[in-house]
Amino acid sequence: MSELIPVMDAMNSASYNDQKMIRDEVADIEFRLRRTMDEGLSIDEMKLAQAAKQAVDAANEILAKVFQ
Repeated sequence: MSELIPVMDAMNSASYNDQKMIRDEVADIEFRLRRTMDEGLSIDEMKLAQAAKQAVDAANEILAKVFQ
């Protein structure tokens, strides 16, 4: 896990590196989540993983709008 950078700070500073770090962190979370889902989960674990995937998808949508 990398250094946490508040999205509002990255938005205000318009720093490409900060924005890239945030997007990379979300992409890493998504990668690890997909890998875990592909390994096989119980029904309850899969429900939790699907909810987490929805959160990651929402984060990607928000970041796309924030960093236009």
